[in-house]
Amino acid sequence: MTSHGNMALNSKGKIPWYLYFVGGMIYTALGGWLFAESSPLAWIWLLSAPVGFFYAWRGWQRETRPRGGP
Repeated sequence: MTSHGNMALNSKGKIPWYLYFVGGMIYTALGGWLFAESSPLAWIWLLSAPVGFFYAWRGWQRETRPRGGP
């Protein structure tokens, strides 16, 4: 039987790519809402949203890459 401690050692501890995608969507939506409210924080939210989409795209690529590939 595998204990919880062993499970943590065997997992890579990576965040799934789809959570980055959801985060990017949330940042985009909140940034748009703050932009409509003329808040200076909107620029921070809107500029950081593509970072989440980039991490999601990169994680998706790693997940769909064939195991024996480069």
